[in-house]
Amino acid sequence: MIREVQIQELGSHFARTEFEKKILAFPFQFERVHLIDEGDGASVPGRVAASVSLRDPESGYIGFFDFDPSLPDAESRALALLEESGHWLRKRGVRTVYGPVNYHTLFDYRLRLQDAREAEVPPPFFWEPSQPAAYVEWFRAAGFSLAEEYHSRGYQHLDRILPKSQDRYEQALSQGFSIRPLDFSKNRTRDLLALTRINAGSFEQSFLAEPFDDRAYQELVAPRFASLLSEFSFFILNPSGEEIGYFFLFPESGYLVWKTLAILPGYQGAGLAAFGIHHALTLAARNGIRKVVSALIRNGAQSEHLLKRGEAFQIWEHRYGVFKKNL
Repeated sequence: MIREVQIQELGSHFARTEFEKKILAFPFQFERVHLIDEGDGASVPGRVAASVSLRDPESGYIGFFDFDPSLPDAESRALALLEESGHWLRKRGVRTVYGPVNYHTLFDYRLRLQDAREAEVPPPFFWEPSQPAAYVEWFRAAGFSLAEEYHSRGYQHLDRILPKSQDRYEQALSQGFSIRPLDFSKNRTRDLLALTRINAGSFEQSFLAEPFDDRAYQELVAPRFASLLSEFSFFILNPSGEEIGYFFLFPESGYLVWKTLAILPGYQGAGLAAFGIHHALTLAARNGIRKVVSALIRNGAQSEHLLKRGEAFQIWEHRYGVFKKNL
């Protein structure tokens, strides 16, 4: 039986991780509902949440979706959860729903799609979507279609890629731009405020962007971010020394993972992305890292083109998608 979970029950009956408990307990301002399939009462085999967009009240999200695919009637029960969440959104005037999106693209979203056959395709990294393949089939069966696709790509031979951005690097330096390490242990307050400001300005027009919640970023996202900070993450400073962009990168499994690149709109198109990439690849080379991952990039996004010069050295690709349904 499908049941709505009340706010006071979310931590015990809905959350799967401690981080999810924090998200679910946060006082967001949008309308939201949390539904579970109660199963036999001994465990909760399935769940889903629905929320209404603050930017566009005729749009909504379905997220926190999970269902045990091993159950004999898993598909019909999973589809019932998706249908019930859609019904709740329709009653609130929502006409278009996207999913899976856990409230906001600040948090987990997207489904992993099937990869192309390649010689080397590593297993999922900890930071990327990974779920039973049946979830994609269920979303399609529920009437969803792909709205946007994303990819992560692995590259090798950084020593051959590195010289291709040397000219942009030297040009930015000559114009007075510089780089400062992103280090919460030394500059937590300043760096956190700079990150919040850059994110709010850089992602305002992104796909599925919602009003940026400074408090949610600082209390929920930043602690996870801080746990992965390393010498590979840094700010780009303008000639006046102001933080106008940042790169969030970290090593994993022999790769340098390029997770986030954000540059304020007034400085985009000035070659600063290539400036930052060159610095990051130089750090990687100094630390004996020879491979890089461009992580979770939307197909057709400007950042997709930054490693065009290295596409001859691509060795694998992971694919993901966000789905859409008209209610």
